[in-house]
Amino acid sequence: MTIKLIATDIDGTFLNDQHEYAIDRFNEWLQEMQRRGIHFAIASGNHYGHLTDIFATRSPIKTFMAENGALIMDQQTIVAETQLPQQTVQQLLRTLNDDPALKPDSIRLSGQQSSYMNRTDPDVNDAELRYYISNLQTVADIAQVTDHIYKVNVAWKHEDIKQKADYLNAKFPGAFHATASGFGSLDVIPAGINKGVGLQQLEDHWQLSPAEVAAFGDNYNDLEMLGRAKYGYAMLNAAPAIQQQAAFVTRLDNNHFGVLDTIEQLLKRD
Repeated sequence: MTIKLIATDIDGTFLNDQHEYAIDRFNEWLQEMQRRGIHFAIASGNHYGHLTDIFATRSPIKTFMAENGALIMDQQTIVAETQLPQQTVQQLLRTLNDDPALKPDSIRLSGQQSSYMNRTDPDVNDAELRYYISNLQTVADIAQVTDHIYKVNVAWKHEDIKQKADYLNAKFPGAFHATASGFGSLDVIPAGINKGVGLQQLEDHWQLSPAEVAAFGDNYNDLEMLGRAKYGYAMLNAAPAIQQQAAFVTRLDNNHFGVLDTIEQLLKRD
């Protein structure tokens, strides 16, 4: 076994439920990975700014697959980026507001410069949401935002999120990719983009093959990444449907740092 890239989702995967990880323990293994020439990447549906804020003073992580692969950064340099067309964003926003089968509780745009929410959005002051957004701008109408948009995040508090994602994908075939991202929300990202595609772009960037990659995730937006990596691990805390589609399952959950436990196992026998 020769692993040259390890990619992990963050929420519900690398971090525990309190948004923490074993910093000193991880940094020791990160140093060992760097010594062996193994790349380490965070692969998340979150905004790039939020991801860098989490690790800035804790761990020297250089590679981030943000927005479910719509923006990939390595050492503050863009490896790949894909925007949602402005016309598609406008059509989606109109449908979310007008279609009685949708009517979400909250809508947020994730752009190059900032994240955006309507000032009247009921979740605009939600403490949990504020944790995930490092640079939020509240505006009169998000339909008027002109930033480069990588993702539209849509939340329902008491609905089947996967069902909503399937509904949107059927209603807009080929226009974008809607995927359940956890915590009662779904991400709408550019067509043809997902974490699996992002993983392939990182492989191309470093001239690697899927046989040299390990990946970790816990939700539907991780499935393509887990399917691409030879060593694709669903978390022990992942839903049964996710575990069934992954090649491997970690022996510990996110609250017991199952990613780090598995990395240690992999590196000790490599």
